[in-house]
Amino acid sequence: MNKKNRKAIILGIGMCVLLGTLLFYRKHPLMPTAIINGTKFTLELAVTQKEIEKGLGGRVTLAPKHGMLFLHDHKELYPFWMGGMEFPLDFVWIDGNLIVDITKNVPMETQGEISRLSPRVPVDKILELNAGEADRYNIKVGDTLLFNK
Repeated sequence: MNKKNRKAIILGIGMCVLLGTLLFYRKHPLMPTAIINGTKFTLELAVTQKEIEKGLGGRVTLAPKHGMLFLHDHKELYPFWMGGMEFPLDFVWIDGNLIVDITKNVPMETQGEISRLSPRVPVDKILELNAGEADRYNIKVGDTLLFNK
C-alpha cells in the first residue's frame, strides 16, 4: 500500500469516527444529572449572566424530572421573577449540596402581575423544577443533591 492510499484510508476512518460521534451525541447529549431522594433529575445549567437572566422564560414546557440549575460563585439572596414564564415552578434553594429552602407552585405572570421571590437564606445554587415535583418526589429542606456529571 502506498503512502497516498494509507493517508486516504486513515482520513476516511477518522471522518467515520467523527461523524459517528457527532450523531451519537446529537441523539444522547451530555447533560448533568443530580439525585435527590433517589430520584434522578436531568439538568440544564444557567451559568452566564445571559443564561441566568433568560432561565426557562419563553418555553412552554419542561419535561418531567428535568430542571434548570442556576450556578453562582458566591452565596447571596438571589431574587427571581417569573417574567416570560409559561408554566408554574418549584424553586429549590441550595447551599453547597444542601437544600436550605423550597418555594412551591410559583405561578407564572397572571393578570399583569409577575411573581417575584428570594430564598430565606443565602444560596449559591437554585434548581427550578415543574410545579408539584418537590412534593411528588418528597424533596424537603435538609435533603442533599448528589451530582453525577
